Amino acid sequence: MTTKAALSRANPNTLSDLFRQTNIGQLMRGQIPQVLRARVPAASNLQLGTLQSVALPNDAKCASLLRATARTGMVAGEFAAQGYGVTPMSGEAAPGPNGDIVFLAADAVTNVDLLYIPERGDTVTLTLPVVMDALTIPAGVVAQQVALLMSVTTVGGAGGAKIILVPGAAPAAGQCRLNVAKAQVLFNAMDAITEATVTLLVGAAQDLDTILEAAETVM
Repeated sequence: MTTKAALSRANPNTLSDLFRQTNIGQLMRGQIPQVLRARVPAASNLQLGTLQSVALPNDAKCASLLRATARTGMVAGEFAAQGYGVTPMSGEAAPGPNGDIVFLAADAVTNVDLLYIPERGDTVTLTLPVVMDALTIPAGVVAQQVALLMSVTTVGGAGGAKIILVPGAAPAAGQCRLNVAKAQVLFNAMDAITEATVTLLVGAAQDLDTILEAAETVM
């Protein structure tokens, strides 16, 4: 019998073991739609200066925004949900490059409800040297499938937090991003960064599909 079938059977004698096997807490946090009420977007040094964001926990960053409804603000009502990394215009909201949910600061949203699909994974924090304007992520971490660069603090000529952009090529001063292969964190040469602490979201150690299709391991 598969784990999926065993869960559906819901034998009270084995449910606790099955919950541990499927890591039920992480599953509920990171792989089912999340609902947040009455959140207040705020300025963040991880986002562009024209944006405000609702900061999300590392184990429930936003993969896809389903709905954003603002009760109060310069702009209120239903906001148009945009795709990951899209810089929102007035009346729009989007998953930011680091997985938080962002709004145009000029909309001055002060009370918003959110419905979103989270990006499931595990958190890895690394402090490594920056060589030739790039922090190279260890191969073992890359093999875990890096999904997001969630936060960055740096040491060097222009140290401190950096604005995070979607993966791509070398960023402008004051900004950083994963490269397209998600194997390096890139900085601008003018910032002269020598070391960085980065927090990454990587693939979950327990892949849900594999767990559900595997044979039940409890009696």
